[in-house]
Amino acid sequence: MKIQTGACILAAVLLLAMPCIAGAEIVGRCTDGYIHRYTADNGQEIYFVSTEEQPFVSYDDVNFDGHPDLAVVTVLGASNAWHEFYLWNGSGYEYAELDAGDIINYELADGRYVVSRSNDGNAGLLFHAQICVWEGNTLKVIRTMVSEEETSIVWEGKIGTQTTNLDRLHVVVREVDGLAGAAEVLWEKTYEPLPEEPGALKEMNRQLWRGLRD
Repeated sequence: MKIQTGACILAAVLLLAMPCIAGAEIVGRCTDGYIHRYTADNGQEIYFVSTEEQPFVSYDDVNFDGHPDLAVVTVLGASNAWHEFYLWNGSGYEYAELDAGDIINYELADGRYVVSRSNDGNAGLLFHAQICVWEGNTLKVIRTMVSEEETSIVWEGKIGTQTTNLDRLHVVVREVDGLAGAAEVLWEKTYEPLPEEPGALKEMNRQLWRGLRD
């Protein structure tokens, strides 16, 4: 499938492009992995937890203020990399709060948005995506898209039976209102059978960004 092959190649390129931290050392262990100490370019010692013995980092202006920040990989899988950010505040690096939840395989878009997109299976056809913006030092989600195999639940009394249809792909886009704590459905579609051509992913991407790039 053309969609699947492209997703695999993209994931591999993203992982290979991340530089390894120089000078990080393991200073302890915890239930979540290794405790690392890293001396940043300004001499500041930064401590973080990663599942990797040799974690990855990039200096990247993730909050678009013109100064490089630190993006640290805390978990690295076969096609997903979880990140935490340390923002440059003018004199040092400060841990960024993530109200958006997990940031996975992040990309920067339009000089404003941080985009998280996981690879959940079927070589990238199944995924969770988030478009996020900064409010101060906190990253908040404003738009989500979930692409997953269609599931249904039938209840008989207190017993529920869940059925997953591997031939039907259910995709939904939601607008997130952080103040109201609600998410409004903006677009929803079921593909049957599973799409094999790039046009389906282009349609999903267009709906994910609808109103944000118009």
